[in-house]
Amino acid sequence: MELYSYEKKIKAPPEHVFKVVEDDDKLKEWSSIFEGNMYYTEEKRAEGTKFRTILNVLNKTYQFKSTITKYEENRFIEVETALRQGIITSSFSVEPTDATASDVQVTSYFNTDSKRYKLILKGVRPVMRRVLDSQMKKLEVLMY
Repeated sequence: MELYSYEKKIKAPPEHVFKVVEDDDKLKEWSSIFEGNMYYTEEKRAEGTKFRTILNVLNKTYQFKSTITKYEENRFIEVETALRQGIITSSFSVEPTDATASDVQVTSYFNTDSKRYKLILKGVRPVMRRVLDSQMKKLEVLMY
């Protein structure tokens, strides 16, 4: 089930976009709910990296165990987050369009067998979209 999808051309080369996405301190600047990552592996950005993401949503702290399942430097990262209810797979892709711009694509899917959680997510998806769209606009601003 798709949770979120975003696609936009950003006026920055892929290396610049990815530099902001890969830096945990920069992530805090454009993602208001992101508090940090705790890494269980030496490498922070590589296929197989394991970490715990800490988020604060409506003054409540959540921690999620995640693994980077695919990684291509300055171009692509895919992360799987395991929940009791299922697995969230999120990806961030950057492709150059010319020397000064990039196509950015973000997707997030929730894989679950639970009809209950599918129904709940259908209801909260519009709110999630507003929050995540707002974060992506902040990312765009950091590029200029």
